[in-house]
Amino acid sequence: MLIPEYISGFLLQDESWKTAFEGLFSNANDLSSNAVSDCLRIMSVMVDEAPVGVVVVAPTDKIILVNRAAQQLMQYNRAAEPTATWSSIRLRKDFRSNEVRPLTEDIDPLYIALRERRRNMANVLVKSIDADYEEWVSITAFPVLGNGGLVIAAVAIIQDISDFMDMQEIMHDQAIHDPLTGLSNRALFSGNLAMAMARARRAGSGGAVLLIDLDRFKGVNDVHGYIAGDDLLSKVARRLHAEVRGTDTVSRIGEDEFAVVLADIADQKIILSVVAEISQRICDSVGVVYRVIGREVTVTASIGVSLYPHDGMDEKTLVSKAAAALHHVKVHGRNNWKYYHELENPVK
Repeated sequence: MLIPEYISGFLLQDESWKTAFEGLFSNANDLSSNAVSDCLRIMSVMVDEAPVGVVVVAPTDKIILVNRAAQQLMQYNRAAEPTATWSSIRLRKDFRSNEVRPLTEDIDPLYIALRERRRNMANVLVKSIDADYEEWVSITAFPVLGNGGLVIAAVAIIQDISDFMDMQEIMHDQAIHDPLTGLSNRALFSGNLAMAMARARRAGSGGAVLLIDLDRFKGVNDVHGYIAGDDLLSKVARRLHAEVRGTDTVSRIGEDEFAVVLADIADQKIILSVVAEISQRICDSVGVVYRVIGREVTVTASIGVSLYPHDGMDEKTLVSKAAAALHHVKVHGRNNWKYYHELENPVK
């Protein structure tokens, strides 16, 4: 029997496959010609109308099946390029793995399915060469084995996951950043400090931890309300960020508490002067009149400073010593900064 035209044109562009199917169906004596035709029609419509992309690739790398969704995702026209291969489609686009490195043959799930006879999945960033568009797709590939146990094809299911990846990025960003100020949160502060200390150990450099508390902030909330307080915190955050260097990081670690990691001070002979300059700039910048929701308010900053490696080489020690210095400033007049090692009775 002959393969119907809508199957031949869609599924069986390869002559060897057409011959194989014709032989299969010619021996199907228990099925009527109409029954086989109906089954093929159902299969054809089911695959071609599927909301996810379906691509079948032969061991020779030739694309022998591609449905409508896959054509849209891959920007590929099967009628215009009936002899296209998977490698030609993949190389024509800028395929990137989940780590945003080129999708080479050794990590391409479709080639893994053909080569290693196993299911494989990867998230892939697909960019057009002219950078007009980019989208994330999930490719799940699995081998198809023939009667002799040889791989006769690999099937790839391709799905657009751009919305999922965007949401994942948003959720990750929210997990490490303060939603009000956009600064790093406590978790990212810990990571930034750990990386700064690791670099300091390798390079023999130094740095500092600054814990900053806003003086009389509670009064702003009590008198003017939380909307005014939030507006004030956002303005303070911008001023803090403006007073540090590009290598430093500012974090919000409490309601009105901030932390700064001063990193990569190469010459430890000048570390005190660098920290002193930045700490004083912060005090001067924060302690000015703010206008929030039509009202003028004033807060100041108290700062406690610990140095690494001088005061410690782990987060807990550095933060506790900076907190002790901060407490000293709060008790002795506020609106100032203090090194931990300058305390009269520093905690050992």
